[in-house]
Amino acid sequence: MTKPAQILVVDDEHNIRLTLSALLSRAGHMVTTAASGEEALAMFDRQPFDLMLVDLQMPGINGIQVVEAIRRRSLDTVVIVLTGHGSLETAIEGLHQGVFDYMLKTSDPTQILARVAAGLSDLQRRQRQSALLNTIGVAAQELTGKTEPDNDLRPLPPPISLPPAPATTQPVNERQIKIGQLQLDTWHQTALLGGRSLNLTPTEFRLLLCLAEHAGQMLSYTQLVRCAQGYEASDLEAGELIKPHIHHLRQKIEPDPSAPRYLLNVRGKGYILQVESPTA
Repeated sequence: MTKPAQILVVDDEHNIRLTLSALLSRAGHMVTTAASGEEALAMFDRQPFDLMLVDLQMPGINGIQVVEAIRRRSLDTVVIVLTGHGSLETAIEGLHQGVFDYMLKTSDPTQILARVAAGLSDLQRRQRQSALLNTIGVAAQELTGKTEPDNDLRPLPPPISLPPAPATTQPVNERQIKIGQLQLDTWHQTALLGGRSLNLTPTEFRLLLCLAEHAGQMLSYTQLVRCAQGYEASDLEAGELIKPHIHHLRQKIEPDPSAPRYLLNVRGKGYILQVESPTA
């Protein structure tokens, strides 16, 4: 960010608010705190925030309800949810609200700072894209003589299912990995399937990239958390963290998500990205 990021920390525990505020302030950010979901929404009425760290379990309006409320207002705030041990199932709800990531409250401070930095970087990238698209739109209107937006644009069709692929991972260049018609651009963090863009969250992209880089090999739950999310977790915690992301990835690339052909589970251990179409 070219100026200090405006960050809101929402947690009903005073010590958590104090610790995160000090940590983020030392990193150069402008930090505001709220002790409840109600107080957080009142603050959004007064000013925008670039990023919000929000606790899931709070009396009254909980973390997910706060996220739902700011999304209804079409706010582009990056959201990282904080969850205590034992509340990971609730965190899954956040995936449907455009949450950037979620972390355990026990995460190391360096991991929290790293995810905050990644979230702000993603926000900056999206803002640049939006500005570029607006510039292109204005230029196109001037060239065609139109003064109104073109309403004939149609959304892209949904992603096609993953086709049979060769049994090897093929590097296209230092920024790209290609497996059959699945292509990952590590620089722009985009994924294409048969030439069509996959609408992946940042965590889903990192997870798919980890699997693609080790295509045909099993990665354990803990390896996937370490690779995709950058921190250590026990086998049990890692499994709970990864499973919802795998579920959503399957919805986007599997011909039949209920009978996966490409993102395969090794029961109780981890996942494999299968690069060949299974034989009958």
